Amino acid sequence: MFDDYVSAVRSAVAYGLAGPEDAMEMACAAAETAGASVQALSGQWSLYTPQDAARVASALLVQLRSNAYALTELADAVGRIVKRGEAELPAAAGPGQSANLNDALTTLRTLADTVHGLVDRHASTTVLALHAAPSTTALPEDVHETLVAVAALLAEQHDQAVTLTQRHPDDAYEDDGESSGCGCDITIAADGEEYALSYGDSEWTLCRESDGQKLPDGSIVFSDHETLSTTLETAHPQHLVDDILSIITADRG
Repeated sequence: MFDDYVSAVRSAVAYGLAGPEDAMEMACAAAETAGASVQALSGQWSLYTPQDAARVASALLVQLRSNAYALTELADAVGRIVKRGEAELPAAAGPGQSANLNDALTTLRTLADTVHGLVDRHASTTVLALHAAPSTTALPEDVHETLVAVAALLAEQHDQAVTLTQRHPDDAYEDDGESSGCGCDITIAADGEEYALSYGDSEWTLCRESDGQKLPDGSIVFSDHETLSTTLETAHPQHLVDDILSIITADRG
């Protein structure tokens, strides 16, 4: 999904950005992206390690620098309108007067210079400090390790039976790169209901036994399922456990 967002922007740039509509659309898209970044970072599990924070900080600081360049270009674009004789540039407003076009352009350039100065002074040291920060997080290396770790945490934190069904030895799984999972799953008992956690089709799913229908060949299809909040095969195990227990708690009412 991330690649889709980036590709859409790159395609627009490659196609050509020339007129007012393009400028306004790109600025609005940037505003939406900035707002989405705030939302993405606000979650309990938005980052797993300080190194994750370093990568995000690097991107946000590049964005901040680009925004400063955009403010300068915005002021220059208005200057070109004035140069064409299609707008008048008055003297700066005096005390007690409302800000005018001259004041607006001065403010845009001042903001740009201020942001450039802050980024130039602090960006590299901030990113390097985040990247170098020690972390005790031990993340799984593949989807099977994730399932094993989740099962262990559930056994500690859930008050009923938790069963990991392994369909291969721990050291026999090889990631095929297709995000199809390893074939193992976890069964969680909860007040007469059973939940099954598995990974496939690039998502973590939690199915309720009561939503399953057994077919003549012995297989089971589910009419409904819960999709957990992350699609990472190597998600932080506690992230998945929190999602699972939240769903079970909600079902209990």
